[in-house]
Amino acid sequence: MIWLYLLLLAVAAVGLWGVYRILGTPSRLAPTDYAVVLADVADSVERAAARLREALDASPATALDDVAGQSRKIFQTGYYQTLRLRPAAGADVLAAARAELGQACEAYDWASRLMDVGDNALRQAAQALPAELPAPHESTAPSR
Repeated sequence: MIWLYLLLLAVAAVGLWGVYRILGTPSRLAPTDYAVVLADVADSVERAAARLREALDASPATALDDVAGQSRKIFQTGYYQTLRLRPAAGADVLAAARAELGQACEAYDWASRLMDVGDNALRQAAQALPAELPAPHESTAPSR
């Protein structure tokens, strides 16, 4: 019986080592593929940001949560892609662009998280307010 456990442990160790080899090392691409993948990441992030802006501007914000969740996944994936991608040979002439793209993905990801925090705080504040509020009075500030 102990042999079965040792065999399962060995299989699990080999599997974890394989996953580490795949996920732990940068993806090496041919220079043309590297440029195409970076352009694709940039395009995907740009489209996700545009969809998120449209959902924010829409009058009934019914699909905002879905769009925000999908956009956040794209931002996170784009960020991790920029960390992992490298050209297979030669100098990384797109290193600065890759770094800026990664920063943009990270900023969009954090902005969408902060929006969630703001939404939750606003909901809590709204629940703490009385159900019937007095009507606002006219401004007493001097008119111009």
